[in-house]
Amino acid sequence: MTTSGEKQLSKTAIRTLSAINQYRYQRRSGRVWLVGDNRISASTVTNLEREAYVREVTSNGVPRLFLTEQGKRVVGGGAE
Repeated sequence: MTTSGEKQLSKTAIRTLSAINQYRYQRRSGRVWLVGDNRISASTVTNLEREAYVREVTSNGVPRLFLTEQGKRVVGGGAE
């Protein structure tokens, strides 16, 4: 059960956040993101950005995905 009105994340969203946290090799290929050995749809990333779990940052023309503090809490289980 969630507290303070927070929305429950799907298993796909949690796996996506874990992959972004674990793998540093990331690139966008058409309508999917390749994160490590995972293929993540752009719509999943967009939804996570809208909910403030992930932020896309472009450095030297290369887009990368980073977890926000809220995303790190989900992956870390709130232990930090």
